[in-house]
Amino acid sequence: MKYNGVIIEESLIDTKIIEELNILQREIEEINKEDKTPWLTKWTMDTVEIDERQIDEYTSRLSTLIDTKHCNAWYCDFRNNKYHYVVFANKVFKLDRNKKQDYIDMQEYAIKLGLPKHQLPNFNDLPASLLTGFLIYAKKQTYANSNAPKLNSSRLGSNDYQFEEEIEGEIMTYHDTYFGGTKFMGEEVVYRHGNIPKWGMNYYGVTIDESLSEEAMDKILRPALMKVGEDNTVLPVRGPSKFENEGYIYTFKANGTIENFDGIEEIYKDGNLIYRLNCHGGMIE
Repeated sequence: MKYNGVIIEESLIDTKIIEELNILQREIEEINKEDKTPWLTKWTMDTVEIDERQIDEYTSRLSTLIDTKHCNAWYCDFRNNKYHYVVFANKVFKLDRNKKQDYIDMQEYAIKLGLPKHQLPNFNDLPASLLTGFLIYAKKQTYANSNAPKLNSSRLGSNDYQFEEEIEGEIMTYHDTYFGGTKFMGEEVVYRHGNIPKWGMNYYGVTIDESLSEEAMDKILRPALMKVGEDNTVLPVRGPSKFENEGYIYTFKANGTIENFDGIEEIYKDGNLIYRLNCHGGMIE
């Protein structure tokens, strides 16, 4: 069984080892101040594939090549359906993907090195940064986008949207299903490997002034939802904290983190509340 993972070339003191591997994808990303790596101008991210017969050899070699001159925060990781290798400088963790304690032990070690917990693989091995990026893009390809096609109903009376993307050699799937119109309830789920649920959100919305329902959806709700992720003061699970358009005002407030949260979305017209949605969700284990 093959292992897939990502190696940042700039994290290694010698990159020749990468050319020995099967490179599935190579991406180059410019550095910004938030990355806190001023000695670099770019990150080169290689998605690679390693045969299970060679995984111990390559993870051991990689652990000796991780650059510790500038910081101790580099690591790379590789996974298949059963095991997850997390490689630090001179230290390799082989995690059983069914054992939460394995992930806890790895995280405790990494935190002592100075790595923030939210940047580390967790038990369902869907890092918050990867989840957030995928979720933002998927939402803009589904309901928020007025041109997005619907799927056939997955359940009686449901409206369904779905988006898939391959990330780090694995299929990530976002599915949104809801029932109703002016009063509606629904659920969003993110799957890894195409069929393993990893994150979800439930929501219930009510259009208080039903005469404005379709107008409000077209002029304020969808445009607001298309701005998901643009406001870093609020979780990227709905729209920005505030958005105005053609006399409508949209607001969204959330408590918690992407792993466990609740939120309230409201729309006002001429100072009057015409719509409210409550949501809550987080990681699935």
